[in-house]
Amino acid sequence: MLYYIMGIDLGGTVIKSAIYDIEGKEVEVSSLEVPLIEPHIGWEERDMNVIWQAVIDVIKDVLKKSGVKASEIAGIGLTGYGNGVCLVDAKGEAVYHAIVSSDNRCARLCEQLVEQGIQDQIYPLTYQEFWPAQTAVLLVWLKVNMPEVLEKTAYVLSIKDYIRFKLTGEPCYEITEATCNGLMNIHTMKFDPIIFKTLDISECFDKMPHYTGITDISGFVTEEAGLVTGLNSGTLVAGSCYDVNAGALANGIMDDSTLCMIAGTWSINEYLTKNLVEGANSIARSYLPEYYIMEESSPTSASNFKWFLDNVLEINKTALSKKEIYKQCNQLVESIQPQESDVIFIPYLFASATHPEAKAAFFQLTSYHKRAHMIRAIYEGVVFSSMVHVKRLMDSGCRFKEARLAGGISNSPVWSQMVCDVLQKPLIVSEASEPGALGAAICAAIAASIYPDYETAISHMVHRKKEYLPNPDLAGIYAEKLAAYEKALDMLDIYYNSMEERR
Repeated sequence: MLYYIMGIDLGGTVIKSAIYDIEGKEVEVSSLEVPLIEPHIGWEERDMNVIWQAVIDVIKDVLKKSGVKASEIAGIGLTGYGNGVCLVDAKGEAVYHAIVSSDNRCARLCEQLVEQGIQDQIYPLTYQEFWPAQTAVLLVWLKVNMPEVLEKTAYVLSIKDYIRFKLTGEPCYEITEATCNGLMNIHTMKFDPIIFKTLDISECFDKMPHYTGITDISGFVTEEAGLVTGLNSGTLVAGSCYDVNAGALANGIMDDSTLCMIAGTWSINEYLTKNLVEGANSIARSYLPEYYIMEESSPTSASNFKWFLDNVLEINKTALSKKEIYKQCNQLVESIQPQESDVIFIPYLFASATHPEAKAAFFQLTSYHKRAHMIRAIYEGVVFSSMVHVKRLMDSGCRFKEARLAGGISNSPVWSQMVCDVLQKPLIVSEASEPGALGAAICAAIAASIYPDYETAISHMVHRKKEYLPNPDLAGIYAEKLAAYEKALDMLDIYYNSMEERR
């Protein structure tokens, strides 16, 4: 009998492989950080061969550390960041670096496409606004700037589908990610030649892979992949879904009453809806056939804090463990009441959630302020950036009774309580330390016929860790601080608009 499921999460910073038992208990996790290649300001790429080697290494490591035999793995689920692009030849070999979803090279191109009316022409088909690392926009950029790369390309893939190809030899897409990359008609659920023609990338239409269902078997581990990973050849690989959907699935979201927030490299804020909402920033198909998933997100989350720890506090030069460092940071934040500091941090180190050219900034910083004020400002800035997205969702009709939080910041009780106090709604934190990997594993459990459907799988595999209740005394204080944060965003708009005028 097969007892375990593997979930692989291909994040924008870290690649993880996790093994779960059939009750969703995390047996072991292995992770590796794959370094970014930044040839120019705003460009964020990674070597695809290094990514594949990292996947090999985390699979081998998690099998070794867990003691689980490869023959006991019933199935594998894959997830990863949405959009960006991985371009491969017919054999699945990279023809260029993977462009990561935090890449910002196309910021100006997005503005041009909007000004030319291209977005208005295809939005009724896609329900996707343009953004810099969207697959559709990147293909337009590549045609203009690197046509030789597209000429070598046989398949346009996402990060998870690239790894699927390496594991199974099958180039596939699945519906949740395909409907958010700006190339698929959300009404017909097919790549639409009209969209490709409007974007002037018709030559890319035949480079799109074939379809696999989310809980279907998309392929099986090949002998070649089995030899390098330690997996059994013939192990099934589920269609799965990209991380926005996988995170919601791992949080047990099955209707439109709950807001889902995932805070890792990206600030992902999402909810399920049965309606296509005109004017929404991004609507894609969800794992539930009767629902769409409305998303507001940007790479403005906990990765900003990690950057501060690595490059300002230089924690790698201390003898303290990460656990001890995070504990100290929580204590520093708690040492200052929210009303006692007016320092504002804009978490735009990797990309902006507002003006396309905007960068990270501290406002109101003086010689009086200490490290504790800066760390509190970073905690708050990450939460406030998420709230900007949540407010947009609410403007589109989102009405939620409670929220669920997963990702890096959910490991901090102080940070989680701050989210709850800013939202002023009950907040449930999932037990899953790796929601993306768990969501992928749920898909694999269904594909392997361990469970017949999502509802049954979730009832067995999704567990709550803690519930936070909002402090009503902080509602007004955080509302004022959020308003000040939004005013700072307005000031950034003025600054960067003036910079553009000078060019």
